[in-house]
Amino acid sequence: MMRHRSWLMPAISLAMGILLTNPGFAAAPHSSAATVAFQRGIVAFGTGRYAEALRDFRLARRNGMSDVHLTYNLGATYYHLGEYAAARREFLSLAKHPDLAALSHYNLGLIALKQGNRSEARRDFQHAHAETRSPALAQLASTQLARLGARTHRRSTWVGFANAAAGYDSNVTFTSQNSLLAPAQKGSAVLSLLAGGVGQVTGTYRQGLQIIGSFYRVDYPSVSQFSQTYLRVGGKYKFGGDNWANAFGVYGGHINLGGSSFETLGTVKAESRYAFSPSNEIRGSYSYTRVMGGSIYGYLSGWQQAFDIEDTTHWAPLELTLGYSLDLNQRNNLSTPTQFFSVSPTRNGVFGRMKWHYSDAIAFFVEGTYQHSRYDQPNVLVQGGTTTRLTRVDSWRTLELGATYALSNVWNARADYRYTRNTSNIPFYSFNSNRVMFSLEYLFL
Repeated sequence: MMRHRSWLMPAISLAMGILLTNPGFAAAPHSSAATVAFQRGIVAFGTGRYAEALRDFRLARRNGMSDVHLTYNLGATYYHLGEYAAARREFLSLAKHPDLAALSHYNLGLIALKQGNRSEARRDFQHAHAETRSPALAQLASTQLARLGARTHRRSTWVGFANAAAGYDSNVTFTSQNSLLAPAQKGSAVLSLLAGGVGQVTGTYRQGLQIIGSFYRVDYPSVSQFSQTYLRVGGKYKFGGDNWANAFGVYGGHINLGGSSFETLGTVKAESRYAFSPSNEIRGSYSYTRVMGGSIYGYLSGWQQAFDIEDTTHWAPLELTLGYSLDLNQRNNLSTPTQFFSVSPTRNGVFGRMKWHYSDAIAFFVEGTYQHSRYDQPNVLVQGGTTTRLTRVDSWRTLELGATYALSNVWNARADYRYTRNTSNIPFYSFNSNRVMFSLEYLFL
């Protein structure tokens, strides 16, 4: 009889019972080689030969298997081998699945204990206790919390964050790449503050009504006319089940630019996510925004529609996202007695992100975008008595790379560099920019 059995074992037994009766994810098609390797891994795990089990489970994944059974067994195997960072990554991916979130957080709590992080363990055990529908798992989580000197309680109905950043931009423009104003040709230091929160009004995080608010302020001391403030509030209803997660939201926002009212926004947005497996999901969203330009920016009034779709795949420790975006605008445009300028582009874009989780605390990332814009009507330009009509066409490119560091459960640091280049058939709109930023974020949980 083993006198010091790992506390992960009861959770494993419980998990396999859940998976056998309610697998959640359908097993993805895979080769017979993957099936054979997986079965060998199960036998090896059951007899305590964890190194062999790991080899076979990895082989099953390389041969195309990607369902929750394999992910769970990989996490448990890593745990028994003492590879806690790898185990944590597997269980974090399972925590995205509604039926396995509570169990995964229980196991994440066990991993945190092994890593000597008692505060994170308490948080995960609280999460498991609050979310589970299983009396057995609730009792396990309650026991762990008692050992840590913590009481069980319901999860907080609100979360928040605050992010402060500083850096330098060699060519200041509006922060959003969808800016409809021409970029400024001058550099400046950059100081910004972003804060926000989400409150749960009804139901749960996965199925219920939320209120959302955020505040963003960015200052360019050398080019203060481009400093801006953005306030956004709204509500979102989330619903779904099994592999689906959906949301519908209504938002209002206001942007102040250089001390003047720039835009007032009203938006409806629909979002959807489908998880094919713990390691792969696809997301899409559609939004319609009514825009009212400020007193000196009336030409921006009109509407905007935005659609985007992206696919994310996890190959521990890598995460890859590829996507497409479509942005449609119909604005009043800017006209004078002799000239006309369109501010109503149609934008098609592609983007990609790759993130490498070097460790539990450190991650490196690289992101790239390409966006092609064509404006709805030809610009009418008068220069030296000559009138020129030309439809504006732009190509926007960005490359960003950086690193993040988790200082604790609630403190995160980030450093990044971004290069931006816009080329246009109207030279006035062509520019490039180099930006370096450092930020510190605090989470209110």
